[in-house]
Amino acid sequence: MNRTRPKQIVIRMSEEEYQAIKKKVDLSGKSQQDYLINVLTNKVILNTDGIKAITPDLKRIGVNLNQIAKICNQGKDATYDEIHRIGEELNDVWRLLKRLAQGRVSDEQ
Repeated sequence: MNRTRPKQIVIRMSEEEYQAIKKKVDLSGKSQQDYLINVLTNKVILNTDGIKAITPDLKRIGVNLNQIAKICNQGKDATYDEIHRIGEELNDVWRLLKRLAQGRVSDEQ
């Protein structure tokens, strides 16, 4: 047997317990094995799949910040509207990140 994890644990549970664990595994975005090993070794499990959706927003904010930096480096002042718009975009990204963090799967759920 050339397995990296040759040890095995078998447990018995009720249908309700099984369904509760299955739901947490599904929410985690991990395989059942990875989820259970992480939970049993006290690691925090966070599904990061949604972070990919934020990438375009972060790129757009970066482009806007670079434009403002270029304006400032030329000795000009950035307008209030430009700075305010970036602040709003950052707030939107922050709200999305908070929503993702609330989807954290742990023993407290």
